[in-house]
Amino acid sequence: MAVAAVLSVAGGVTFNLISTQNPGTIAANIALQFPESTGLGINLLVATGLVLFVITFLVNFAARAIVARTSKG
Repeated sequence: MAVAAVLSVAGGVTFNLISTQNPGTIAANIALQFPESTGLGINLLVATGLVLFVITFLVNFAARAIVARTSKG
């Protein structure tokens, strides 16, 4: 629970990246909502985790491509 409090104080995910408030993150949303979720809510959180995995994979793939391209020159 301490990790969830550090990740996000607010509930929910926002796309406003320039606000002064601490926005909710995908990881915090999963951590805070999972204990009381049932049925379709659990499926939604698992799908959210899959989206987070895909985003992480794409960022890592792009970073490796950039590093490989710059090390060749």
